[in-house]
This record gives sequence, C-alpha cells and structure tokens, in this order.
Amino acid sequence: MLFEHRRLGAWLRVAAVDPRTGEEAVATGPADAPAMVERLALGKLRRRLGRV
Repeated sequence: MLFEHRRLGAWLRVAAVDPRTGEEAVATGPADAPAMVERLALGKLRRRLGRV
C-alpha cells in the first residue's frame, strides 16, 4: 500500500492507495497521530477492496 500525507493545520489527511488497482481511501484525523490516521485509511481501503 502507498500512503499520501497532507497536513491541513491541526488535521492530517491520509490517502491509502492500492498500487495494483489504483483504488484509494481517505481518512482524516489529528496531525499528532499519523499512525492512527494511516490505520483508519488502510482499514477503509481493505473494506473497499473486500480484503478484511
């Protein structure tokens, strides 16, 4: 999986992308917890791809 991080003030937007399919899922959370926001984005992407 690929992760793209964008900081928006106190918030962090993380996009998780599956390089094989190009599918993307985005999660937003506090900028001081990037690992948590990555886990959220990855979980959303896995559900979207049907890989729980």
